[in-house]
Amino acid sequence: MYELFFQKFNEKVPLTPEEQEQIKAYLTPKKLRKRQYLLQEGDVCKSIAFVEKGALRYWLQA
Repeated sequence: MYELFFQKFNEKVPLTPEEQEQIKAYLTPKKLRKRQYLLQEGDVCKSIAFVEKGALRYWLQA
């Protein structure tokens, strides 16, 4: 489940298997359906996202 994430991460910063296990404790996989929001209006963003498959789009309202 985390293979692609760590593959991309290791391109920039090589990690040991022990370090990867420590990082996994902070990761939470989340699947979104089509037209489902990652963050709702008014919510405060407290995380970052890694898109494994598909695409996300965003827009700002003035």
